[in-house]
Amino acid sequence: MADHHEVMHERLYLKEPRTERLRRGAAGHLRHLLATGWRETERWHADDYITVKMERSGHTPRAAEMPKVEPPPPRARRERFGQGPSSGPRR
Repeated sequence: MADHHEVMHERLYLKEPRTERLRRGAAGHLRHLLATGWRETERWHADDYITVKMERSGHTPRAAEMPKVEPPPPRARRERFGQGPSSGPRR
């Protein structure tokens, strides 16, 4: 069986143009990806962001299709007769 190999490119925005300082959310996202098994393989620099190539292998993808759940049977209709006060004018 062949190993599963995933590649994705993430755009991470910077605090200041043409620096390496990531915004707080981008830094957290990068830390999360690294903690969940992704490896950073390349970086491309732009003025306001960097593009990071992330890879992981050996991970089995989730099932493409979820099992079908049968809908519950329809509920019986409720009748209002004999329940509560009659619908007359309020006092």
